[in-house]
Amino acid sequence: MNRSDDLAASRLAPVVSGARTPGLYRWLSRAHPAAVRRELARIGWDLHCLDGARIRDTAGLFDACADSLQFPAYFGNNWDALQDCLGDLSWLPDRGRVVLWDRFGVLAAADPEGWAIARDVFESAAKERAAANVPPLYTLVRGAGPGDLPVL
Repeated sequence: MNRSDDLAASRLAPVVSGARTPGLYRWLSRAHPAAVRRELARIGWDLHCLDGARIRDTAGLFDACADSLQFPAYFGNNWDALQDCLGDLSWLPDRGRVVLWDRFGVLAAADPEGWAIARDVFESAAKERAAANVPPLYTLVRGAGPGDLPVL
């Protein structure tokens, strides 16, 4: 199987082919993160996982993002800093990125306002990156939670 065959067969084909605009999507796949990571690595992309079971408030989200995306020490642990870092990512290799946020509904249930802001921040950062013509950022959320998200 060559690289283009891998892409066509991929459960992530709408993302890695650019058929879907970078942004935040509900992903119905139950694929194990290790399998997703391998699939993305074959085409030169990276996966960053967020364990939503541990994200019950904004501080937990900031910590999870900083850890998974290796934010620089200057990350300010606030919404503006999160958007800035997600929109930048220049400290990481220059390639497409997928954030896989399992159990996103934990934050949405515990802190609906925090979830609403997080949703806006992830969507805005993806749009900023697309406008800057840098490798894309997609956020895929899974599990029980608000059903008003576009499905991948």
